[in-house]
Amino acid sequence: MYQIMLNVFNHLSEQTMIRFVVFLLVATFSFSTFSHELSNGYLTLKNESNETLSGELLLNPKDIGQVAGLDTNNDGNLTWGEVNRYHNLANGYIQNHLIIRGSETRCTVSVAPPTIRDISAESLLVYPLSVNCAFLNEVSVHYTGIVSDFPTHKLLTSITLNEQTSVHVLDGERGFITVALQNNHWVSQFGEMIYQGIWHIFIGLDHILFLVATLLTVNLLRKNKRWVKEQSKKHIIKSTVILVSTFTLAHSITLTATALDFITLNSRIVELGIAISVVITALNNVYPIIMRLRFITFGFGLLHGMGFASVFGDLSAQTGSLVMNVLAFNLGVEIGQLAIVALLLPVLIALRNARVYSKAIMPIASSIIAIIAINWTLQRW
Repeated sequence: MYQIMLNVFNHLSEQTMIRFVVFLLVATFSFSTFSHELSNGYLTLKNESNETLSGELLLNPKDIGQVAGLDTNNDGNLTWGEVNRYHNLANGYIQNHLIIRGSETRCTVSVAPPTIRDISAESLLVYPLSVNCAFLNEVSVHYTGIVSDFPTHKLLTSITLNEQTSVHVLDGERGFITVALQNNHWVSQFGEMIYQGIWHIFIGLDHILFLVATLLTVNLLRKNKRWVKEQSKKHIIKSTVILVSTFTLAHSITLTATALDFITLNSRIVELGIAISVVITALNNVYPIIMRLRFITFGFGLLHGMGFASVFGDLSAQTGSLVMNVLAFNLGVEIGQLAIVALLLPVLIALRNARVYSKAIMPIASSIIAIIAINWTLQRW
């Protein structure tokens, strides 16, 4: 299969390559428009007594505006006036799609008018919740909101009962959870956080493209101001291990430090920095200035770690199990990252034998990544 691919690339004419470049650039602009269509919501609940819970439901304005009919003129731009004027519609939608039960009966959920909060460079509506139940030995949450219109929607849920916190992910495939004091086992919690780490690396397109941009030249050497084929597979694998390990070390440091609240940086600045890191890394492939990639990878990895850590602030996971949650989440991130590398590396090893890889494929791919990242930079500025 790889040999067939190489033969195709080696026989591409210059005119065909130019057409290919134009097509990909057009596709890039189209793709960048949809690069942030993934939908996340956040739910936190904490018992205040044996009969009451308090918490918050955070939703993307576009999501709740569309599904609950707040965007009455259907212009795709939900205004603050529409949010306040049609709060009854949002309240009704949340009441119908967020069902909370205690040990015996369905709880009464009161939804207050929202405020707005920036999380990971995204403005979300924050609906304060007050939940009254007959008895709270256990809490069940059944969530069906948003997913019918936005299939990628995930609700990251944190439930605290008597200072014991469990974190779960609700989506179209699993919309129901039950949390009880006696079964709040650390094994299931550890698995949930691993899942979250894997999920966050796969929805974090900026993190993925940074990793791809970093590895695009791992199969090449720079000689006489030109990229040439790296002959040794062993050297390619070694370089990949070094770069991935450097990135892992860097983002593990800041992920842990940020999650434990040792360092704090505005999430919008972090997200802007991540977008810029992708731009610089991609352009450095085309116009190499920094040849010691491990240094730039480490430096930018520190930023990406702060981006990963935002989930802990979003879920208010400042509990006794925080260290375990950080460890599990970081492990999940590494599993997702290694899966991407495992898929990409064999392709890069094979493509280095194509004459057009260093002259066209790598520069084109890097340029596409740079264009997408520039688009993100402008959006996050």
